[in-house]
Amino acid sequence: MREKLPLLCLGSGAALADGRNWSSLLIDRQIILDLPPTSIPQMIRMGVDFARIGHIFISHLHADHMFGLPFLLLEYCIRREREDPIHIIGPPTIEQLTYQLCDLAWPDMRKHGFEPRVPLVFTEVSKEGEYQAGNLAFTAVPMQHFTLDAFGFRFEYKGRSIAYSGDTAECDQLDRLLDGADVALLELTHPRECADPGHMDSLSFERVAKRLVAQGSTVIATHMSAPPDPIPGVTTCEDGKTIWI
Repeated sequence: MREKLPLLCLGSGAALADGRNWSSLLIDRQIILDLPPTSIPQMIRMGVDFARIGHIFISHLHADHMFGLPFLLLEYCIRREREDPIHIIGPPTIEQLTYQLCDLAWPDMRKHGFEPRVPLVFTEVSKEGEYQAGNLAFTAVPMQHFTLDAFGFRFEYKGRSIAYSGDTAECDQLDRLLDGADVALLELTHPRECADPGHMDSLSFERVAKRLVAQGSTVIATHMSAPPDPIPGVTTCEDGKTIWI
């Protein structure tokens, strides 16, 4: 029997927060799925070992998904250092934007010689396909999130096929990303019915989740603007809680 893996919910909220942290998931203390600013103090509170984090997936370039990067790198400018690289995966311009954000957040740091004491390796994805970031192979699939370059990601990890939607509406690409996944991490921005061309609501989520549960997938909901009603077969993320997958 496979050993269960911890999925730590650093946050479960959507951009218009209802008091919870913005959505961010940490798999096996090594792989982060989106990094909002609230993730960094949450990791410190939860005793996360920053040195174990190897990969950070950024699904798209909205603040509640990637503005934690300057705060993470501040840690490596001041309090931490390591020799092993952190792989940052995201849409085109993620590398340029990361350094721009750091300069906006801390405009005098590089001027005074402060640089992150950690190797950073960026993998930018621009289209659907297979990619490699260090020792982790993954698939990127474009999602339907308004007009942004937004991606869902899927990878094999310790005998599991794990798929993460990022932000998306119901679409054919989402079906391709999730089909056959052992673990499906899926946004539920609107836990009540709501017409939104870039996000899931309760009706669209339940249609997708029903198919996944029927095929035996573990389905986990995150990125919520309000607590949802219970959905058969679906586990709902809660800030600071660990789900074993």
